[in-house]
Amino acid sequence: MGPTKAVVKQQALYDAVSGKLIQGGFSSYRALAEYVKQHYIVLPVHDNAGKPWQLDGKPIYCLHGVQYETVDDRRVHLTRCPDCGGMGVRTEEFTVESDCIRCAGCGRECDARLEMMET
Repeated sequence: MGPTKAVVKQQALYDAVSGKLIQGGFSSYRALAEYVKQHYIVLPVHDNAGKPWQLDGKPIYCLHGVQYETVDDRRVHLTRCPDCGGMGVRTEEFTVESDCIRCAGCGRECDARLEMMET
């Protein structure tokens, strides 16, 4: 059982699965973020421009820093684009030597294993 996956609508938090109101009336995003930290809630991942990541129309959530999941708890292999912060998706051609990732936002292609080794 992981954290509650939520979405933000008009200064209020709603459960992403059921749509029920969790808490409303936040005066600022900072107040909302503090509430999320204190109540075991996770919000969808956003790129550097503030656009939420979506896969098949569903928001993506980041758990434990590098593990990404959909609303229905399906794990997906994604990574953050180093340029725009967008959603990097693994290309279909998977080989042992490389792990090619393409950003859905800016189109950048990179080898995730090489990126990790360089940092």
